[in-house]
Amino acid sequence: MQAEEAEKEKASIPSSIQVTAQDVHSNQKRAPSEIIHEKVSGCSGGRGLASPDAVPKPSSLKAKDNILPIFLLCTCTLLWAVFTTFSTRNGANSGPNGSNCTGKATEGYFCICPRKTVCATEWHEVVFLMLSRCSAYFDYPLYILLFLTKCHNLRGALYRTHLREWLPVEDLHTIHTLAGTVVSVEVVWHSFWHLLRWGVGGDISFVWSHVTGRSGLVSLFLTSLIAWPMMFHKSRRDIPYGYRKAMHYLSVAWGISICFHAPKMHIGYIMGCAVGCYVLDFIYGYFMAIYFCPTLKMTRIGATAVEIAFEHPPGFVNRGGGYVYICLPWIALSEWHAFSLYKHPTREEHSSICIAVVGDWTRALHAALARPGTHSGWIYGPFPSPFSGATCHPNLIAVASGIGVTPTLGTISQLSTTHKVNVIWMTRDSDLIEYFVRTVSFDDDAWSIIFYTGKTPLLMPEDAFLRNPFLLLIEGRPSLRQDMLDIVAAIENDSLLPVEILQRASKMRSKTFNRSVAEHLQVLLQRATRTYGMSEFYQLALDFSQIEEGADMQCDSTNSEAQYRRKSLDRRPGGMNLYGFVHLILSLEEASGVKMNFDTEFLSAIFSQLDADNSGTLNIVEFEAAIQILKGVTQDVEKPIGQGLENFQKATNVVSQGARVVDLLKKRTIKSTKEEDEQVYLKDWGFMYCGGAAPVVKILKEMEVELGISLKIESFDW
Repeated sequence: MQAEEAEKEKASIPSSIQVTAQDVHSNQKRAPSEIIHEKVSGCSGGRGLASPDAVPKPSSLKAKDNILPIFLLCTCTLLWAVFTTFSTRNGANSGPNGSNCTGKATEGYFCICPRKTVCATEWHEVVFLMLSRCSAYFDYPLYILLFLTKCHNLRGALYRTHLREWLPVEDLHTIHTLAGTVVSVEVVWHSFWHLLRWGVGGDISFVWSHVTGRSGLVSLFLTSLIAWPMMFHKSRRDIPYGYRKAMHYLSVAWGISICFHAPKMHIGYIMGCAVGCYVLDFIYGYFMAIYFCPTLKMTRIGATAVEIAFEHPPGFVNRGGGYVYICLPWIALSEWHAFSLYKHPTREEHSSICIAVVGDWTRALHAALARPGTHSGWIYGPFPSPFSGATCHPNLIAVASGIGVTPTLGTISQLSTTHKVNVIWMTRDSDLIEYFVRTVSFDDDAWSIIFYTGKTPLLMPEDAFLRNPFLLLIEGRPSLRQDMLDIVAAIENDSLLPVEILQRASKMRSKTFNRSVAEHLQVLLQRATRTYGMSEFYQLALDFSQIEEGADMQCDSTNSEAQYRRKSLDRRPGGMNLYGFVHLILSLEEASGVKMNFDTEFLSAIFSQLDADNSGTLNIVEFEAAIQILKGVTQDVEKPIGQGLENFQKATNVVSQGARVVDLLKKRTIKSTKEEDEQVYLKDWGFMYCGGAAPVVKILKEMEVELGISLKIESFDW
């Protein structure tokens, strides 16, 4: 019967936008260009590809385009090193006793001696000299970029000009990381060959007697402190961020030492300008671009995250898609941490950041927020991020893992009215899903698919899914490549996603929302005791117990408010009374957004059962016992919670979900299916990713190359 009903409902969907599960499976092993061509051009009247050749080739790979000019410049400076080393005016091949041979007199056939510290009179010394000198000259442009890429305020100012069309000012951290990696290797390489040449030639005393040797040793030592702790995953994991950041600031001393490394050359002026720009930018930012926020509203999001919301201080502008640094002196006086910024979902002139609990600083912050509260702090920014360039493409797919969804939220709030911002979010964190689904409005004109990989049952109202049928919740991991191609095909065709995806979404909706009151209560308490320790949870109940008699209390008709108040007056000092116990549970219900409508008589019975001495209060041990009873309760309450659940009690597939989407598509009068076929311009699509999953990055980069679709990657894995 269920299969027959499914077929009948499926028949009601226009054939022009039906995509079967068989299509999905058959496409698993095919090239993306073939899949998109067939799905888009195969639908009658939809926007299609005239031929597979119509899929555009990669016209520009931005990451490579940005790096290529840099290395071309590095090559030019390397060639200059060769020229100045062997040029006649510097005494090339003048003989060991030539007038231009300023080094120590040694036997040899020639003398290459641009300066006293770089003389060579034997072939092996020439080789050593070229290996060391060319590596340094090759890196000179990278030395400069190390500092200019971290001039945040200069970068923000340039981003607001037309220069951002020519310079990747929104994503200079990638260049900074690359330059830092190359330079860290080059410094060791350069030092090794110089020391070897000096040792062989009898000039090892230059290490301590000449400014070139002394400055070189300083630079070599500082490089190990500045770069290496940031380069390797193990060091990033084992060394606290505060220490790594403090050592990173030694780069200023490193840059100054480079200025003195070759005093007769122009490196002092060049590096002096780069370091000077960085220092001036830092000073400007410290005194002019840091904002004091007296009321940062902070709330725990389960056991794994913290939300901070704040009103914009005077002069602060959130343009969307950026990030800020935040300093909380009551946690750590001098630590600044970067987090993505997004517009507050409900408050005007407010912004929010969401912080994952992953390090010492974030753990200290989470532990300090036993209850939601308001604290002061400092905000530095905002600054453009890779997601800031999302405006270049009318169609977007933002892929996120875990807490990486936060920059996507900024993009949605900024662009959802003018762009199609599709979302694929993978996370095992139930608290994040519940919080963002409850508070954020996803684009209702694009697909948003949440793949939940955790084990904890979800607890949230169904409202967001009823308002937006393009918002899907699926249990399990995505087939990322295929799912992204399906979204492209669906948007270009104004059609549905494949039935297989919609079936999985329907199954998860039924599992999440079709629960009894008792089941919801169990999940609610499991989640609450995971967010707060039992002592913190008990303190919340004590706070409610302190509410004055006139406080409004929710209770059913069988238990008068006066009864609760009389029992409250009999409590011992410091104990939790019935009023506090009931109010605690009701506050959890309100915070979850799920209306359970259970009566308080049941809670009163549990309270009385554990209040053995009839004192009218429960201590923490008795309170914990009450919670354990509620977490394992099997109340005889079978009434389902949520709206529209009757649709799921008899459905085994998502055809009903699909029909709702079709109706919505019709209401929006999306383009007529009588249009002539036209090419799909994938250049109108942009991919974005924020997160730390290497396999996801690999897949996205392969798709970027294969399809020529622009890819932006944002990460704060510092």
